[in-house]
Amino acid sequence: TADELMEKPIASIGGREAFKKVRSLDAVGTMEIVAMGGTATTEMLKKAPDKYLNVTNVDGYGEVKEGYDGTAGWSSEPQNGLVDVGGARLAAMKGQAQFQGELKWKELYAKGEVMGKEQLNGRDAWKLVLKPAEGKPEVQFYDAETFLLLKHISTAESDQGVAEIPAEMSDYKDIGNGVKMPYTIKITMPGIGDLIVRYKEYKVNVDIDDAKFSKPKG
Repeated sequence: TADELMEKPIASIGGREAFKKVRSLDAVGTMEIVAMGGTATTEMLKKAPDKYLNVTNVDGYGEVKEGYDGTAGWSSEPQNGLVDVGGARLAAMKGQAQFQGELKWKELYAKGEVMGKEQLNGRDAWKLVLKPAEGKPEVQFYDAETFLLLKHISTAESDQGVAEIPAEMSDYKDIGNGVKMPYTIKITMPGIGDLIVRYKEYKVNVDIDDAKFSKPKG
């Protein structure tokens, strides 16, 4: 069942009690924009219960930011400026912002359904479909042996229409407090292609001002 399956990934990343002690994260790293041969620096901030900020500086383009302050989502980048986020993109951002979402998945999703095993990069993986009260279903693939999350598929709206956005996680390591996080994430974006994020460091329980997550003024 979905209940049985979801307990195993929680144990695989360090256990419920260890994860509960993490109240904020600051992850810094680099991003490779494969199709364009570009590079960027990136930083992700998360704070319990539901605040999120991602800042990416793309060489030759500029700063790209997106944030969720617990209520509203926004994004800012050189081409389109500062805009409010709504629709499917906001629903996806809200889900991404949920801190310790694995521990409270039954609060975040109306239904979870195990769809059996599939092959993923040569490994058996359990496929789980999570259906939120609002927004499109999300799909998770968990390694059948380690129960670490291998892939997450969300859905977002763009100028080209609705598209799936797969993210593949790998290189899990202890971030210093018994909790494991992926240090490499490959995201496939519509119209852009593969983005490979390689985190260098996760800082745990750092003080982060709530104002950082709010939409900038002006």
